[in-house]
Amino acid sequence: MADWIEGPVTQIIDGDTFDMRVEWVGKSNSRNYNDNERIRVAGIDTPELGSRSGETAKQRLQRCIGGKYVQCTIQTRDVYGRLVCQVRVVPKRMAA
Repeated sequence: MADWIEGPVTQIIDGDTFDMRVEWVGKSNSRNYNDNERIRVAGIDTPELGSRSGETAKQRLQRCIGGKYVQCTIQTRDVYGRLVCQVRVVPKRMAA
């Protein structure tokens, strides 16, 4: 089973990258994760910032997940230190 983390999105970096605060981790995760992680959304590649379409892509990601609570299923960590993940918006967990 793949590792996963959950928490609120704290900043949108560009059209396929964001920062999140890690509040929950899978009980069977095989690795440890930082309190704050930079996430690269798996399976999409958007234009770089500085281009008109890059700004549009960033705005689109902001509308989709900005300030929301997400679950990230981790595929790998890339050469830039970002977690490459499948991302979905989920309800915020309440403390047990």
